Amino acid sequence: MSYYYSVAFTIILLILFTLAAFAIDFISKILQKRIHPKYLKITIVLILLSFMVSGSYAISLLGNWKFIDTIFFSSLCFFGLGWLTNITRKANTNTQGTVTRFLTNHDYEHQYEAVSSPEFSLYFISSLIFFIGSWGIAFLLAF
Repeated sequence: MSYYYSVAFTIILLILFTLAAFAIDFISKILQKRIHPKYLKITIVLILLSFMVSGSYAISLLGNWKFIDTIFFSSLCFFGLGWLTNITRKANTNTQGTVTRFLTNHDYEHQYEAVSSPEFSLYFISSLIFFIGSWGIAFLLAF
């Protein structure tokens, strides 16, 4: 019976991390008031990395799996979610530019396109660091 509780709690935990990934812009706006802008991005990336590590550890405890195995697979989930978050952010920028050009009858000076926005989302950066780090450690331990 505890197996079903573990699976249900794992699903709830993954849903909470998904909501946190999409709410990162709101979280960064709150932190802008309290943290110096110079250290804001690194602070958010470190917070997200700590959430990823602690979430993977909680999942490994619930499923009675090895931590390295759990982190190996959960990093794929976090990276996929970060990739989708980054694509969604760029598509949102493209949509805003298109609506503005339509409303101003193409008189708007700046043209926003998804391919022209070079900045990545902070969740994508932290999930990429987590992915590379966890897979690197897993391969070092395996070989």
